[in-house]
Amino acid sequence: MRQIGKLPVIVKDSPGFLVNRILMPYLVEAGNLFETGASITDLDEAMLDFGMPMGPMCLLDEVGIDVASHVAKTLAAHYADRLVVPGALGKMIQAGMLGRKTGRGFYLHKKGKSPQPNPEAAALAGTGPASALSRKELEERMVLLMVNEAARCLEEKVVADPADVDFAMIMGTGFAPFRGGPLRYADTIGAAALVARMDRLAANGSTHFAPCALLCAMAASGKKFYAEHLIPPE
Repeated sequence: MRQIGKLPVIVKDSPGFLVNRILMPYLVEAGNLFETGASITDLDEAMLDFGMPMGPMCLLDEVGIDVASHVAKTLAAHYADRLVVPGALGKMIQAGMLGRKTGRGFYLHKKGKSPQPNPEAAALAGTGPASALSRKELEERMVLLMVNEAARCLEEKVVADPADVDFAMIMGTGFAPFRGGPLRYADTIGAAALVARMDRLAANGSTHFAPCALLCAMAASGKKFYAEHLIPPE
């Protein structure tokens, strides 16, 4: 693997393996927030502020709306309790708005120009509660789902170590490197605080935010994904 310039991570054979398994709930949530009132710009800017190399709508355009929809449907078939594919993706595919490869998706991609939000795609946005959410609240919803799925992958032993999760997400998706990956980020916030936020969202009707058993156990015990290493005094 290294001879061909790749960095391997050993994973258990399971739907979505690791990176797609964690990334897809994030992208699906972005699509669902878009359908309930959040703008393309707010969704992308929220995650750029978090430290991602590009926002979710821009990433969907890069991947291809048709490809992303296919992967989302494949994973939704296995995780129907927490993944519902946004209907807007199907409408975009029917209209030929497949992203950068067709010159238009959530953005208009014109040669030599910076991508601009596509009015035709923006017209597919619904009206709903997401229109009242701040960029910080949009960020929280998208990031919490990545953290929860990352913890679930560890819980299910898709990988053996938290460092494998964080390494794969930073190298494979550009997950804000200075945050150390989703599980290192979880440690900086604390499992108890994360679980409280997820419980609040789940209680308000967004049941796909229900925290996994591992996070709940860590919240109760005060444990972290990474052991704390004390720096010896000089």
